[in-house]
Amino acid sequence: MPKASVFRFGFVGAGRIARVHAEALRELGGAEIVAWSAGHWHNAEKASGSFGGRPMTTEDLLKHPEIDAVLISSPTPRHHEHTLAALAQGKHVLCEKPMTRTDEEAQAVLTAAKSSECGFYVGHTLRFFSRYAKARELLRAGAIGTLRRVASRRLNAPPAEGRASWFFDFAQSGGCILDLMIHDFDFLQWCLGKPTRIEAETAPNKDPEGWQHAIVHLYFKGGARAEVEGSWLHHRHERSLLLEGDNGKITIDPDDGLLRLENSQGARVIDVSVVDGYREQMHHFLEHLRSGAALLVTPQDAASALAIALTALQKLGKE
Repeated sequence: MPKASVFRFGFVGAGRIARVHAEALRELGGAEIVAWSAGHWHNAEKASGSFGGRPMTTEDLLKHPEIDAVLISSPTPRHHEHTLAALAQGKHVLCEKPMTRTDEEAQAVLTAAKSSECGFYVGHTLRFFSRYAKARELLRAGAIGTLRRVASRRLNAPPAEGRASWFFDFAQSGGCILDLMIHDFDFLQWCLGKPTRIEAETAPNKDPEGWQHAIVHLYFKGGARAEVEGSWLHHRHERSLLLEGDNGKITIDPDDGLLRLENSQGARVIDVSVVDGYREQMHHFLEHLRSGAALLVTPQDAASALAIALTALQKLGKE
């Protein structure tokens, strides 16, 4: 794997999440942004003005000899195309989730990444958020006994880009299940392994179109079951988690965000240093490139999370 002391990045996509990643790079140091491309030229110009680098076409960016790594945050249907092109040019890749829009595309990317000497990572950030990571640690340490039930909610206001954006084109985004709830699917498979059964339902009274608010039921070996609710139609951003075992429960509160443990020894707030998951993820990716350190989220993990989301959509008669 080629290494560099300072990694030079090109960004394919210049929307909100790209700017979050760019800010993480700026805070960390050890990397610089050389170029931006975007569907609209003025967005690449604006991002260049904020974070450095210069605007260029995606084709020129991917071939640029001074670029070591490419961060892909283009619309989901283009992840496959851009990832394959970047790897073919010998660039490291950090691709925003989901990995691709279809399973066939994911398998093609896995094959290309396996045969490449370059680093490939998919941005499933939830594993890097300290309260979720600590909740998993407590669960695996047996703090609540045998896990019986999980309830995870990820309710968002509509995407800031508005109705004209590609997010509201189901064929492109896959709706809240593929673009939003995939965070929770990855976290749960990290905690419990792959589900043995997947079911899904919509909320017709809230979402007549059937892809902007959904509940997905996951069943795991050993008897644990999870209910994951996601929405793009909420009045605010709301996150919560319940892990309920036969000897207590672990919760992340939707209002104060605190991590709590309640078991036979009592109830308490778990003190966890709050960190920026995006910055931690970027640090992890850079360390992987520098030292070859194992990835916390492997390409196979990303493909598995995608498969869960696609199966849920199939259960709803949507793909």
